[in-house]
Amino acid sequence: MKNTLRSCFGALLLVTLPGLAHALDAGISYAVFATPDQPYIEINLEVEGSSINFITVDSNHLKGGVEVMMFIKKGDIIAAYEKYLLYSPLVGLPQSLLDVRRMQVPAGEYTLEVRVQDLNDSLNNKIIQQPLHVANPKEAIYLSEIQFLRGFKADESNDPFTKNGYLMQPLPFAYYNSAAKKLAFYAEVYHADKSIRDGEYLVRYFIEQDKGNGTKTLISSGSQQKKPSAIDALLVQMDISKLESGNYSLTVELRDKTNQLLATRTMTFQRSNPLYKMDESTITNEMVEQQFVQKLDEKALRYALRAVGTMATGPDSETLKDILGSSDLKQMRFYLFRHFARQDANKPEEAYNNFMLVANAADKKFKSGFRYGFETDRGRTYLRFGLPNDLIHVEDDPAAPPYEIWVYENFPTTNQKNVKFLFYNPSLAGEDYITLHSTARGEINNPRWERVLYARNAGEQYDGDNTQDATTMQRNVNRNARVYFESF
Repeated sequence: MKNTLRSCFGALLLVTLPGLAHALDAGISYAVFATPDQPYIEINLEVEGSSINFITVDSNHLKGGVEVMMFIKKGDIIAAYEKYLLYSPLVGLPQSLLDVRRMQVPAGEYTLEVRVQDLNDSLNNKIIQQPLHVANPKEAIYLSEIQFLRGFKADESNDPFTKNGYLMQPLPFAYYNSAAKKLAFYAEVYHADKSIRDGEYLVRYFIEQDKGNGTKTLISSGSQQKKPSAIDALLVQMDISKLESGNYSLTVELRDKTNQLLATRTMTFQRSNPLYKMDESTITNEMVEQQFVQKLDEKALRYALRAVGTMATGPDSETLKDILGSSDLKQMRFYLFRHFARQDANKPEEAYNNFMLVANAADKKFKSGFRYGFETDRGRTYLRFGLPNDLIHVEDDPAAPPYEIWVYENFPTTNQKNVKFLFYNPSLAGEDYITLHSTARGEINNPRWERVLYARNAGEQYDGDNTQDATTMQRNVNRNARVYFESF
């Protein structure tokens, strides 16, 4: 819930989040790069949207902003300086502010100072100071500082975050949250052509987990072969989906063909991944409140839960019935999140999205006048096992109601081959087909399925002398269900 403060003139509305007033949260990262003339420092700034005040512009839009001052100081002398205003676009909810600035300074030792002031609250500000070493490599191979990125994509625009044909999303806080599946970084190598006269050189990068007491564990690594040139750009992406929460370091090394170390850089970062290897007993309401289910309204929750319900068995099924019989949205969200966390503890939202794509398709394809399409027998089978490899639909057999035969060539659920399902519509009501028989282990198996299918017009036309125990019908014109079932 938002707290709102109306000005005495009633013209402006300031929007803040509870407990965050006067707690401006800003982070910076920087890297020194070289040009033929003079090195420059690239500074990325992020201001957390929930930590500043947004003004309502109209009934649907908010706008926030900060004043930024950046100093590069050598003692008491200011070597470079920038002052500017940074505004958000018009938004529906507070969002973070991102900016990048590039400033040229001679080689030397400096202090980088960044001051950020909330434009809508004079008491809400932050000052960040960090030591800054600026080198100007001239001859030997040199590795620039590393920039952590949220991600990157090809882009030839003039966006300030675009460099070397890529739009790079900075990560000033060096913090990868649970939504991040990839770690990306950028760096540059200078004068490799002057240090390496023949052959290629190796760029090696690896992630280590800090176990405390100076102990580190190698988690993952990668490498690239590079041909020496005056400037080489490194743009790398690494999978961090299976990194548990903790402190990590990324190291980048340059090595020649004899494996001699030429240059190295190490940067630390934090990873939050509470869902990885999660014990479902540790799921809390606070955790659920940060997850994708929080965005779902009651209609979407009930729809998704009914789709999930087609797969539920035992106590889970009873629990779900009780939840759907109530109006407790918190319980609905908890159950739905727990279900998909069981499917993929590392990516529950992705598991949810993939499942709902199939559920929506099943609903549309098999919709009945009585229930959702995924709640019909065909829809439930589609949800559990996917589309069949073969399907025959019969409506012109005068001795039987409409029926369908589905054939799965490979059935990984039971490791069977050539599994078949037969659905029929005895009530002739819309698309409400029901399962009559299947060869899949654990599914309905009815040896008398042919008798049931042709029961209305069977008469005494059963196969064999013992009509009481007969399971098959005599062959007749258009009575082809068994032929179809056995020949597919």
